[in-house]
Amino acid sequence: MAGFNFFQRFYYGKAGQADYTPDQLPDNRVQLFFEMLRIHFARLFTVNLIYLLFCLPALIWSGINFAVLQAGDMQNPQGLLLSFYLPGMIPCLGLAGVGAVGEMRILRNWARDQHVFLMSDYKDAIVGNWKQGLLVGLVNGFSLFIAAMCFFFYGQLAKESALWLLPQMLAMTITAVWWMMNMLLFPMMVTYDLKFKDLVRNAAIMAVARLPWSVLFLAGSVGIPAMIALFVPYGGIAMVVFYLAIGFALTGFVYASYANSCFDKFLNPRIEGAQVGMGLRGRTEDDWDDEPEGEDGPDTLV
Repeated sequence: MAGFNFFQRFYYGKAGQADYTPDQLPDNRVQLFFEMLRIHFARLFTVNLIYLLFCLPALIWSGINFAVLQAGDMQNPQGLLLSFYLPGMIPCLGLAGVGAVGEMRILRNWARDQHVFLMSDYKDAIVGNWKQGLLVGLVNGFSLFIAAMCFFFYGQLAKESALWLLPQMLAMTITAVWWMMNMLLFPMMVTYDLKFKDLVRNAAIMAVARLPWSVLFLAGSVGIPAMIALFVPYGGIAMVVFYLAIGFALTGFVYASYANSCFDKFLNPRIEGAQVGMGLRGRTEDDWDDEPEGEDGPDTLV
C-alpha cells in the first residue's frame, strides 16, 4: 500500500494551493518570474528529464552525425548537413514537438503560480494536443533544412553578385521569425482551443507586435549558449551537460513566462471570462511592455 501511495503521488502530485496567498502575490511580471523560478527550480530537472525522452532520437541522430564528422569520413560537411543530418532531424523534431506540448503545460502553470499534477498533466496535454505539437515540430525541422539550403545556395551565388545576399537574408529572417513564433505556439496550444491556422496567425502577430522582446528572448536562448559553446574553453561540453540536466526546461520556463505576458496583453482581454494577470497581485497590465495604457494591440487576434 505504501508503494502504491508513492506511485500515486508521483503521477498525480499531491493536493496543494498556489504558492502565495492573494496578499502575498508578486507585484509585477519580473518579480513573478524570479519567484516562480526559485520555487520550482529543483523540479525543472524532472521536467527536463521527461522531455529528454522525446528528444532521444534527435540526440542520437545528432551524435551519430557528429561522430561521422569528427572521424573525417565525410570530406564535405555541407553535404553531410544537407543530405543526411537535417533531413533526418525532421521526424526527430516532430517527436520533440509532441513532448514539448506536455512540457509547456507544466511550465505554463508554474509560470503563473498554478498547481500542477506533474505526470497526469503532462500526459493529458499530449493526448489533447499531440497533433498540433507534431505539426509544429515537423515545420521546425523543415525550417532548418530550408534555411540551410538557402544559406548555402544563395551564399554561393553571392560570390558572383552581392544581390543574392538579399534572398539569403530574407530566408534567414523568415526562419528567425518562425522560431520567435515557437515561443508562443506551444503555450498557446495548451491554453486555448484554436485551429492550427489560428495558432500560427496569432503567434505571428504577437511575435511581430513585440519584436524587440521576441528578438531579445530568442537571441538570449540561442545566441548565448552558442557563443559559450564556440568561444569558451570546454564550452561545448558544458552546454551539453546543461541541456541534458535542465537547459530545455529552463528555456521553456522563460518562454512560458513571456507567452503568459503576451496572452494577457493581446488575447485574454478579448476572451469573455478569461482571467488576466494570473499570479499577480491586483495587476492586469503587462509590465514588460512600453505600449501606452489602453492600447489593446492588433484587432485580428483570436
